[in-house]
Amino acid sequence: MNHKKIKLGIGFTLVETIVVLMLASLILVAVLGVYGRMRANAVTILDRLQQNRLQAEILQKIAEDIDRLAAPGFEATINFQNKLDNGYRSAKLTLLNSYYGNNNKKETYEQIEWLSSYDVQYDALKLYRMHGGLNVADKVLGANSDDEPLYIPVAGGITHFELKAQQGENILGAWTSETLPKAVRIGISFAPLQELDDGSVGVPEEEISFRTVAIDRTRLIPYQFIKKSFELPDEEDPNELSDDRDPNAILDDPDGLAETEADNELESDKK
Repeated sequence: MNHKKIKLGIGFTLVETIVVLMLASLILVAVLGVYGRMRANAVTILDRLQQNRLQAEILQKIAEDIDRLAAPGFEATINFQNKLDNGYRSAKLTLLNSYYGNNNKKETYEQIEWLSSYDVQYDALKLYRMHGGLNVADKVLGANSDDEPLYIPVAGGITHFELKAQQGENILGAWTSETLPKAVRIGISFAPLQELDDGSVGVPEEEISFRTVAIDRTRLIPYQFIKKSFELPDEEDPNELSDDRDPNAILDDPDGLAETEADNELESDKK
């Protein structure tokens, strides 16, 4: 009898089993919830890093095209315009390198265009790149110089693509001149549109990746050295203390000076 009672005491009752299962299920739900939130945060961070990397790669490629085509000593032009396309900042950049052929006729040696256009499917902008001219670099496509140039999609989901030119202290939103600007600033973003502080709808500036490309970075920049004199006047040393004044006294308060002098006289009489 005692042996049987001992065996019965070792086992679990039905209530204890149900309680253990409920606690285990609650712990499992909590663990899965934490895991789900961590996974969602990781996906968000990876998407943000991927977007930033794609923005940097696009800006780097545009900068390389500008550096190569807008080299000094060539007949090169840079033209761009900005516009609003279904509420998104859109732009078109044209890089043209020319040469003089037969009968001194100006012909296109190499032309590159960066164009953003509204994509209805994704409700955002899609960025294209076109490379044409006599010197066709996209030889993997098997295109000849006489063929119509192709616009190759580079990236989609863009919400902001804008170019500005710097000419002196002025920032211009379009450049159609035959001369080259001093620098071109490119801005691109994949962030969603928001209501800005001025009431308009757009992408906040902190969400836009900018790249300023200097034109002809090897040019000489004029500068001039200006001589500065740091010699002190010989009249009075500002670090020298006067013997008849208390250094702790306020100079603008004559009463304070009088009290200080009176205190000094009393101390001298006591001595």
